[in-house]
Amino acid sequence: MNVMKKYRVCIVGLTGIGSGRPLVNGEAGYGSVVPHSHAAAYSTLPETEVVGVCDLLQDRLDQFKEAWSAALPALKYYTDYQQMITELKPDILSVVTSDNRHADIVVFAANSEVRGIFCEKPIATTLADADRMIEAVEQNSVAMTINHSRRWRPIFRPVMSELKRGSIGELRRIVCSFGGPRAMLFRNGTHMVDTMCMFADSEPQWVFAELEEGYEDYWPYQGDGGRTPELEPAVSGYIHFKNGVRAFYNNAKRMFGRRDWELFGTTGCITVSDQHASIETENGERKMDCLHNTCVDSPAVIRELIGVMENGGETCSPPRQGRRVLEVLLGFMASQKKGNVRIDFPLNENAV
Repeated sequence: MNVMKKYRVCIVGLTGIGSGRPLVNGEAGYGSVVPHSHAAAYSTLPETEVVGVCDLLQDRLDQFKEAWSAALPALKYYTDYQQMITELKPDILSVVTSDNRHADIVVFAANSEVRGIFCEKPIATTLADADRMIEAVEQNSVAMTINHSRRWRPIFRPVMSELKRGSIGELRRIVCSFGGPRAMLFRNGTHMVDTMCMFADSEPQWVFAELEEGYEDYWPYQGDGGRTPELEPAVSGYIHFKNGVRAFYNNAKRMFGRRDWELFGTTGCITVSDQHASIETENGERKMDCLHNTCVDSPAVIRELIGVMENGGETCSPPRQGRRVLEVLLGFMASQKKGNVRIDFPLNENAV
């Protein structure tokens, strides 16, 4: 009888996205069947086993133990990620810390024979940090993915198929709207920008932007890794892609909490949110069917990561794509700092 290989997993960072238990009564399966947190995702995959967790705060370790000790009785707890990685030698590491603390952890893991890294978004908060992360994983042939989750969510798959099929002709414009208190440039804006990049299927070439009022001198990054919305601005931004697609980012904290993307082609338009999508052409309007899949979001990320670890290639959200998204976010900030001017890429963050 074939015995399934078990991949040893460690998690660094035990906030909700790192440690949350799956919902017991999730609506339409979005609960225990489709968990969102890293720990919950690994718990649904029989090929993975969480062997160690780490957080700087003892309270979070205690809370994790209370929530997970019954399911993971042999789990080891650490406040030092280097000690955990050195002692437990995981195959996969989840990096779920504050945005500005990813780099050192990823570099150490890549140099310590970890084979796969599941890193929260954004990849980092400076291009210098992103570059040393990329150098470390590429030099050590480590599979790595950035958790820009729309790349795995089922509703976006039929949208990508319609774009590739030419159902709205040639894609020309993208409008992304995201409002509400959590409309932060890095913590949630990274999702919106990455999804625009996915739809455009091209590299950003230049940007310009205006940050929300009160953040006129926001350079460099001044946030706390995503915990406090007031420490990150919202943005009205414009992205010009190399293939000619133009994207507009309509983002404000004091705005109705809409979150969707409108894709305008030469012969039609697609509107998509996290739950619904529709396509409008000269032949009328129709809704798109969501692909049913119980392994979406975090479990799908992990399954894909393991596939790349074993078979080579790269994930659909590789670190170099994460760097492109970061360059856009920083480009928006640089545009504001320099008087809302056009910022061409590559961006020299030392010259802003």
